Amino acid sequence: MSSKRLLFRLGLFYLNLIGFFSHLFPRRFMLWLAILVGSFYWAVMKKDREMVNRNLSRILENPADLRKKVRRTFIHYAKYLVDYTQMDLLRKKNFSSLVYGFQGREHIDRALARGKGTIILTAHLGNWEMGGVFLTLLGYDLNVITAPDVAVRLHNYRIRLRQGQKIKVITLNDTLASSLAVLKALKANELVALLGDRELLGKGIPVKFFGHRVYFPVGPALLAHLSEAVLIPTFVLMGEDSKYLCLAEPPLPLQRTGNRDEDLAVNAQRIAAVMEKFIRSYPDQWFTFYDYFSRHRAP
Repeated sequence: MSSKRLLFRLGLFYLNLIGFFSHLFPRRFMLWLAILVGSFYWAVMKKDREMVNRNLSRILENPADLRKKVRRTFIHYAKYLVDYTQMDLLRKKNFSSLVYGFQGREHIDRALARGKGTIILTAHLGNWEMGGVFLTLLGYDLNVITAPDVAVRLHNYRIRLRQGQKIKVITLNDTLASSLAVLKALKANELVALLGDRELLGKGIPVKFFGHRVYFPVGPALLAHLSEAVLIPTFVLMGEDSKYLCLAEPPLPLQRTGNRDEDLAVNAQRIAAVMEKFIRSYPDQWFTFYDYFSRHRAP
């Protein structure tokens, strides 16, 4: 068994373990435990700590905050996992106890009123999985685009959690079927959500991100180009009391000159700018435990 596959299996084991305890104990206790567990892993996981340190050192305006923000990243991620494994317990009746509100929801409603579907753009920031649950509990038809996972059982675990909340999952692959499924969902005037801060499929487009040239996924800009759907940056961020604030930005202004390559480049840079804005504001909720700027470096 490869070391990577072993890590995925260990990840699934720990997710199931967290989920088991999350279903036994109240959320308040589990979040308190997450502070201890997150702090422990920050202390002992030297390699992961160094990766987060490298990433945040390129982001933070005040270097004096670096150590504190790196530690808080591990704590926030532990809290993220607690809520992620409790997704199946969320219902309308307890939804309001977890959120301050949904700021900018009117942008999504206006976009859907056009009848061409809406692209929800987010990042590995805050709790994007809970964002999907919140949208479906509010009555929206949501499709989530996901990349195929090396570990099939972990991939199926994620799909099962999402589908339990009536989230439709579209797994991207090299076939035409997955692309058609995305366009079909938009044509049906549904929401299509995707992550836009990591290039995973080897089809990236270079952008400037925190002063560095990196590859971003071309998917969000290309999907908007092909479908003419509105693209709305949306984030779900944890506050100091561990409640969430849902934020939907106004539709991202997209260039549509008819020059495909130029439009994609300009729009990808606009996507990078909005990602940078939110990640800079919530750096300790950006869960990237590898050297982001080296792995995705563009010439």
